[in-house]
Amino acid sequence: MPVHERGYTHWQPSGLHADPAWWVIAKRGLVGPLKRRWTLMLLFMAWVPAVVKGGIIFFKAKAGQIIDLAAGGAWTSINAAGFLAFVEGQRFFVFLATVILGAGLIARDRRENGLALYFARPLGLVDYLAGKSLIVLGGYLAVTLAPVLVLCLFAYLVDPEAAGLELLVLTPLRLVVFCLLAGTGIALVMLALSSLATRTVLVVVWWTVICLGGDAVGGIGEAVGVPGLQYANFLGHWHNAGALILGADQRLPVSPWASLAICILVVAGSLAVLRSRIRPVEVVT
Repeated sequence: MPVHERGYTHWQPSGLHADPAWWVIAKRGLVGPLKRRWTLMLLFMAWVPAVVKGGIIFFKAKAGQIIDLAAGGAWTSINAAGFLAFVEGQRFFVFLATVILGAGLIARDRRENGLALYFARPLGLVDYLAGKSLIVLGGYLAVTLAPVLVLCLFAYLVDPEAAGLELLVLTPLRLVVFCLLAGTGIALVMLALSSLATRTVLVVVWWTVICLGGDAVGGIGEAVGVPGLQYANFLGHWHNAGALILGADQRLPVSPWASLAICILVVAGSLAVLRSRIRPVEVVT
């Protein structure tokens, strides 16, 4: 039967443009977990410290020196260094968010032959990695940057002595720069680990050793007088390097510049691993 007798009509462009490939990957990876109750519970728990700090900021603004003596310290401060201390205190939630969202991103694709499906389409390696990285970055920002930005606004509203330019512009800008850089670097390291395995549980174990194990080793080293063990503190190096951006005191007994160099080398190594483990030419057959 001729085509025209089957009701064939010429294709007419709708005028709509398809979303970029990286955004489609990222949106699917972020929306899916938000439908699960345990992910929402994690976000709720991650914001509890922000509520606590907000309460302290409020009462310090009202009671002044009395509350400041009882709840002083960098964590309660409303300057850039204080918000860096808050982000540093969120490292356990960073671990949970990144491992939940990122551990299986590439490992699952390798196990289920998903790479062949991805790269059978007009999708490049950069788009693939950008989409996957945004998923992990989104989880990182949800438990770090989002709470501190809300705290900046809250502190400006309740503290009559707060400087508007500092709290509404300068500090948020520095926090955005730091969190985007740190979150992207951490996301790439997580993806590199995920690309090395096909079983998610192995990635979870490796990530636990790197994040929690490194933090524990560094703490033990500092307690027993061996500060050199802090070089194993993976997340600590990001916060220590962040002191350069936020004008805070160094977080480790290691130079912030040394921590920055370590972070750059780790990210470069992660990119090399990803480039070697994900090769579109090998899966398009």
